[in-house]
Amino acid sequence: MKTSLLEKILQQIRKITKRQILFFLVAMSLVVANGYAIIREFPAFQLITVAVVGLYLVFFHTDWAMYLVALSTPFSIILSSKNIHLGLSLPSEALMILVTMIFFARILYDLRIDRTFLKHPLSIAILVYLGWMLLTCLTSVRPVISLKFFASKVWFITSCYWFFMQMVKDDLKNAVRYFNCYAIGLSIIVLITTYQHALSGFDEHYAHYVMSPFYNDHTAYGAALAFMLPLTVGFIFLPDNRFPQRIFYIVTSLILLTGFYLSFSRAAWLSLVVAIGVLVILKLRIKLSWIISGGLVVGVLLFFYADDILYKMSRNSQDSSGNFVEHIQSMSNISTDASNMERINRWTAAFSMIQKKPVFGWGPGTYQFEYAPFQQGYYRTIISTDFGDGGNAHSEYIGPCAETGFPGMFTVIAIVITFLIYGIRTYIHSDDKTMRIISLCVTLALISYYTHGFLNNFLDTDKLSVLVWAGLAVITVCNVKLQTRNA
Repeated sequence: MKTSLLEKILQQIRKITKRQILFFLVAMSLVVANGYAIIREFPAFQLITVAVVGLYLVFFHTDWAMYLVALSTPFSIILSSKNIHLGLSLPSEALMILVTMIFFARILYDLRIDRTFLKHPLSIAILVYLGWMLLTCLTSVRPVISLKFFASKVWFITSCYWFFMQMVKDDLKNAVRYFNCYAIGLSIIVLITTYQHALSGFDEHYAHYVMSPFYNDHTAYGAALAFMLPLTVGFIFLPDNRFPQRIFYIVTSLILLTGFYLSFSRAAWLSLVVAIGVLVILKLRIKLSWIISGGLVVGVLLFFYADDILYKMSRNSQDSSGNFVEHIQSMSNISTDASNMERINRWTAAFSMIQKKPVFGWGPGTYQFEYAPFQQGYYRTIISTDFGDGGNAHSEYIGPCAETGFPGMFTVIAIVITFLIYGIRTYIHSDDKTMRIISLCVTLALISYYTHGFLNNFLDTDKLSVLVWAGLAVITVCNVKLQTRNA
């Protein structure tokens, strides 16, 4: 006898537990209360709601908390205090601090990290990186600032590398979900930014800060987009995808690509071109010896023709522009383009600082407070500053060298070389299609960031740290899984 529709509904109602009812009532209450708070312009209540939900997730569903970190990071806004020289990006950094505390507590109580992951070369490179940074905190000219900087590195790396690795090791799809969350958040920011940008007639100069307050400027925004595009495009081809998932990745990629172009970030454009170049090399199976030989030839030519190249660059007066071709041409303008000239100003100041303290550096996080006296009048620009409020050294390699000496720079280079070796090796030797695609996409994303790192550095912020350290964790997990299968 057929069951009536009413009886089916009653059967489903009977299956509902008291816990589910309570959860539904609490959720609806929060939605209504927050709606009322928005209408009455009472933002503090929304912050309290985020804090309560965050605490619940951290203590009872820590993996969900990491998804929330990825989703909320594009929306996070820095709240800072000049009195104590401390700024936190909320809510993402607050969640990462809580995850870090829970992770350390669980290590003391019941969590044991597999030694295979601890002894992996990439993990060792990261531990050496942190170890040397801690040592240079003790020799820093500003120990308090350096220790705060080190603490932020600890919660970035602990939550997004060590804890995230525990999430991913049992199911690689958790990595896909994590990056999907960031992609959703970033896509919404792109839509908001593009709308605001359109109101200005897509003015190129407005593009430099239209994404504020979510991203400080177009360079950080462009770097995040350059990182995410290899992932969203590559994930289209994951073998377990269904039609709706493929549509999601296609639409997301188109949104991110629009934002990427409109960011007018030349460094981001260049970094993605390099990542695509590496993809072509891998797909064509070009021998490593040929690549090294080609690199040496280019290096020798640059060395012998350096004077001619600098002369040509000094005669280039094309400033950044809304025209795509002119904007590309402005990349080599070191005579009138303020952005390029200020970057050289920061680098020359960093080189002078390195000469004075080549081994231990000036201390982590101290560059922006110490570089002003090392600026040379010839390189100063209209955007130069003497007040420690103009940002960092604009390089993921030169900056650490100035702050933690040559050993500190070498630890960064060691991380880059290690992820390249093991990311590419995993892609080439793995028989698992899902692992091959994920390892390739993450490797290309990391290549885009560390290429961008020659011209800018953002690993002192949550916006890129949640991507880069999580990407390195994925490389480690994929390579360990490959080694385990081949053992």
